[in-house]
Amino acid sequence: MKSLFDLFLRKSSCAHTHALVSTNEGYCPDCGAYLKKYFYIVRCSCCEVKREAKVYFGEILPKEKFCTNCGSKEFYVEKLDAISFIDIPYAVHTKEVISQGEFEYASAQVWVERQETKPLKYLTGSA
Repeated sequence: MKSLFDLFLRKSSCAHTHALVSTNEGYCPDCGAYLKKYFYIVRCSCCEVKREAKVYFGEILPKEKFCTNCGSKEFYVEKLDAISFIDIPYAVHTKEVISQGEFEYASAQVWVERQETKPLKYLTGSA
């Protein structure tokens, strides 16, 4: 459970309300932090059915106490980078700050085979 101090500290930090409106990652225009959008889906541990989720004091929990399919109370939270439109009613999205060490840079490697070249012959002589 979060302490009362953590709740007040979170209120003073940036909420990133204007960030990631149409993209999944980018910089926040209010604070300049690099953010990535993640989606969380709550599933029943017993029957794997998707359950509607809510955020309660920073924790992702199911809306109902028990699964409507099997009656189980156990659940787990699945973290996804992207979701399909079918999962939208079940998903909770968060905007998480990514530190500099976690950036994924695209890179390409190129191998060049060495060509055998003949030594150049220089013409020397008198004309």
